[in-house]
Amino acid sequence: MSKTLSFTDTSPQTVKIGDTTTSFTLICGNDNVATDLTNATSITVKLGNASGYLKSATVDPASLTDPTTGQVTVKFNADLMTSLTAGSYAIEVWVVDSTGTSIYPSDGSTGFTITNNIQSTNGSTITTITFDDFVNKFNTIAANALPGTTDTTNFQKRKITNDDGSFNLSIPNAVGVDVTDKLLSLPSGLYTCYIQIGVKNNPCNDSMRGLVFKSAGYGGGIFGTNSTGGYSSYQLFIEGTSLTWKKLAATAN
Repeated sequence: MSKTLSFTDTSPQTVKIGDTTTSFTLICGNDNVATDLTNATSITVKLGNASGYLKSATVDPASLTDPTTGQVTVKFNADLMTSLTAGSYAIEVWVVDSTGTSIYPSDGSTGFTITNNIQSTNGSTITTITFDDFVNKFNTIAANALPGTTDTTNFQKRKITNDDGSFNLSIPNAVGVDVTDKLLSLPSGLYTCYIQIGVKNNPCNDSMRGLVFKSAGYGGGIFGTNSTGGYSSYQLFIEGTSLTWKKLAATAN
């Protein structure tokens, strides 16, 4: 007859590192029929893994609740868990009685698993701050962002208006000023732009206000006129050394 070893239906088959209260309940059997352990004089539970035998724990035959059921309970106390790491393990039950030593199972072994607990791996923490800490940190950042208190070399690249809210690009009607030349010579960036009436190459008969974006020599923009220009809109196209204006068709209100 083949000796068998299986877990009861309600027994766990996994234990976490550090858990010293979990117990496994196994059934010693012959061809899966429970073995009567009434005459057992000693019971030893032995643990191993792929590398071989590791350690064992004894079970007092007198502690068996009902020896006729073949059930043996092994408690994973601190002594048994010491030095065991996460992984797959094998378990055997050795029973000694007047006829000799019976090893369950007789073919192969019964497996169980030890897993890591949450402390086995360090995680990332979520940093929390008080409201006062946030306010103080914000004030520090704001103070250091003021012109003159830190390096402001690239400060204006993040702004599209002057500090007072006015246009950061103004093209006036003055001698030698050309809208085309001015716009083509702009470095990359986003600009709020004012083009005065009468300046050379202004595409309309009125002042215009709008936005211009340029990157690596290419870009565009959108502008609007006042009442003198009939509240018209103009689209701007920049391609290298070429600049084109397109008047947008009006739509009825």
